[in-house]
Amino acid sequence: MRFEWASSLKFRITMIFALGMAIAFSINWIVAIKTIHTEKAGDVEKVLKHLLVESTDEYLLSPLTPQSDLDFLYKIPHIEMLLSDSEVSRLDLFVSERPHPASDTLIVSSIRLPNGYYLNAASDHRKIDHAVRRYAEKLLSRFVLSLFLILVIVVWILNHYMKPLGILARKTREWRKDTPFDLEQKEAATEIREVSNAFAALVRRLEAYRQKEAQLFKEGAHELKTPLALMRSRLDVYEASEYYDKERFVKELAHDIERLTGELKNVLFLESSDFEEPVLLDLKQVAEALVRKMGILIERKKLSVELPEVMFRVSAPEKLLLKVLGALLENAITYATANSIVQIETLPSERSMSIRNTIGNEKYLFSSKIGEKMLKRLSLEVGFGYQITQTPTTYTITLSFPQR
Repeated sequence: MRFEWASSLKFRITMIFALGMAIAFSINWIVAIKTIHTEKAGDVEKVLKHLLVESTDEYLLSPLTPQSDLDFLYKIPHIEMLLSDSEVSRLDLFVSERPHPASDTLIVSSIRLPNGYYLNAASDHRKIDHAVRRYAEKLLSRFVLSLFLILVIVVWILNHYMKPLGILARKTREWRKDTPFDLEQKEAATEIREVSNAFAALVRRLEAYRQKEAQLFKEGAHELKTPLALMRSRLDVYEASEYYDKERFVKELAHDIERLTGELKNVLFLESSDFEEPVLLDLKQVAEALVRKMGILIERKKLSVELPEVMFRVSAPEKLLLKVLGALLENAITYATANSIVQIETLPSERSMSIRNTIGNEKYLFSSKIGEKMLKRLSLEVGFGYQITQTPTTYTITLSFPQR
């Protein structure tokens, strides 16, 4: 995969895993060292206790006092052998009036003598510390080796399970238009399959959008060629003829410009549509909002807009539906005869909505060829059927929405 090693997801997961293992080991390592130290100190205390009991039973025949010489006990072979097999260090045997207390650096065992004095055996921690240190170093070296082996296995597993991401990146780089974009990852983990499917869906939508834009441009260019060609022809005729009436030329050229402007308006209306998920919309609220928005146009032409009392709800992309209904209502208002009525009717049982206006002198937006194509494309994108009905006096467009 062509990712930077230090910032790759695989490296970060490995580092997090290694850090977690290091923290867990450190805690266990510290606990183990303290436990071993405590257990060894306890073993030394038991050895000292055993040494005192055996000494009083076997080797100490006369009563002891704090001034008694106990050097002979250090030279007894049995005691020497006992001490050599233990972690007792710098053994110190002495008699005191009270039991000698232990400390952080000293392990002490005491036994009461018949005369009321106490025989004490003391040992420091040097052998214990040395043994624990050797154990800690051995445990640490084993951990480092184990961590290295585990991380190698983790990297191999991550590389295996993240390979589909590399395939996804490679297919994305190598993809060219007009070729299938196959991103199906059957062997990948669930999360990677979801990313793969979502990315493939996005590419398909982008490709469909690109094709739609290309088709729209093609249709727009085709429809705009006619008024441009007529204008060019009129200019040629006017230039070549000395008897061509100027007033007639201006009138015909103005008509061509008006037609060109209308076709441009049709082309630019669609411009682009955002990727939207369908939402549930109340057509009554939508219609009321559009009528309020176009209040100035309605007032200027002294029109009345009739809204139905019964509406229904539809599932559609909100922005695109508002754009379509807004254009239909605006054109009905713009091209209606002054002082007339624009009717919005619904049939909830058939899930249809009609916009009807009286025909004025201006050309209706969707009555042109390119306007029809545009409305057809919008109907597929929004999800409705449409029918245009025209009589000598009225123009009606009916939209029918499928059942939810």
